[in-house]
Amino acid sequence: MLARMAANFYWLGRYVERTENTGRLLEYQLVRLVDTDADELALGWHVVYRALSQPPPAAPADVDEAEAFLIADAYTLTGGLVEDTTNPASMISCWEMARENAREIRPRLPLRVWVCLNQGYLWLNETEFANVWAEGPIALVSQAIDRLRLLAGVVDSSMARDDAWRFLELGRYVERLQQQIVLLDVWDRIGRRGNEGPAAPWADLLRVCGAFEPYRRDRSLSLQREAVLGFLIRNPEISHSLRFATERIDAMLRGIHPGGARHPLAAPHRLVLRTAASLEASDTSGLSALIEDSWDLHDVIMATYVDYPVTARLPS
Repeated sequence: MLARMAANFYWLGRYVERTENTGRLLEYQLVRLVDTDADELALGWHVVYRALSQPPPAAPADVDEAEAFLIADAYTLTGGLVEDTTNPASMISCWEMARENAREIRPRLPLRVWVCLNQGYLWLNETEFANVWAEGPIALVSQAIDRLRLLAGVVDSSMARDDAWRFLELGRYVERLQQQIVLLDVWDRIGRRGNEGPAAPWADLLRVCGAFEPYRRDRSLSLQREAVLGFLIRNPEISHSLRFATERIDAMLRGIHPGGARHPLAAPHRLVLRTAASLEASDTSGLSALIEDSWDLHDVIMATYVDYPVTARLPS
């Protein structure tokens, strides 16, 4: 496969995953607008924006003013993460970038995948945000998440398990690994209960990651920091756990470059194995180091399969 085409599939997977991640965080915040105190809403917005590496919104210091701002102006805060084309982290911007990468690889992309992706983008682009907000703040975000999950199902059922699919899946899970590490780190740092002010509940973190019910079955109702973070880091059966994403990355790399998994290990294989070992060996205070490893993993993948010197691929 041409390096350029591999990069398009890789970034297609990353942007689709990034769009869904933004939607999941917004869905968590919007469902709480009706019956949540102002200081808890303010903390929630900080968590959402920090997890997306966006500058957090500023709210008035007075509690009454803050409540009015964070409920009435939730429209503006949400709009900036949904329909603002100048914000690279917004859902419409990420969806557009996914569509552009898909357009570049149309000959290798099943028609059903392109149609599903394109229809979803056109639907979001043509939606009048104000009208949808008037019907219910959470409706648009929930529908967008449903469309993205439909796209994932179409990809799963339509694409052959070749290198095109592997690079797409590789992009998805590299993005998921990075986003989940940042989310866990932000939740742990900002969400802890201090001497004053609210804390982000650990149960909500499990719900954002789609892991509340599995955790409840596995760990009963004991929602302690170490137990929750350990569950979301090391559980191999939760699709948004760090271990699950790491194992999927390893599987895709083995399919793309089987020889790289044999001694001496290729750089991407070596780094993903180091990351997997760190997940198993480290405690929940080592999230910052994992963030650096996840970014290094992306850089190494690009350097090995996309941005390598031409002479490195010429026959000796």
